[in-house]
Amino acid sequence: MPNLSDVIKGAATVALIALATRWVTRAKGSDKPRVNGGLSVYGIRWPVRAIAYSAAALLLIFAVADLRTNSAGRRWTLIPLFLILALGAFWFGSGVVTSDEMSISKRFLWHGSSLRWKEISEVRFHKRDGGAIELRGNGKNLIIDSRFVALAHLRCEIEQRTKLQSLTD
Repeated sequence: MPNLSDVIKGAATVALIALATRWVTRAKGSDKPRVNGGLSVYGIRWPVRAIAYSAAALLLIFAVADLRTNSAGRRWTLIPLFLILALGAFWFGSGVVTSDEMSISKRFLWHGSSLRWKEISEVRFHKRDGGAIELRGNGKNLIIDSRFVALAHLRCEIEQRTKLQSLTD
């Protein structure tokens, strides 16, 4: 039978997760991108970045703590698991979308992709996925999800530069 402190810790954990989820999903971020010359820069919304980097740091702490207490090596699989999850959380909080008069690009830690405006043949707006924008052309897909700031501004810019009306699902 669990004692009262375990029940309180569990309830506090659930409440903290619920509050963090609500904060991340409701925080809008900037309505306009940063502009450097002719380059528009759409970064990750700061609440998403803060939660992702905090999770990465916490997972790294778990990995180091497990490494120090587990010198016998019975739970050796947890350390790589914590490290992989930390890397995933860091990846989730990083990234940038840039656009200029020639193309649009999305870059993450180890991967980047881009499409020239004239290559884009279809624009899809995924309302059910939090407003993600999918660009298709030349056999490539470029998906810009709801983690980025100023999606409404980006959607208008895409429609203006491609002269395509976005399909909504």
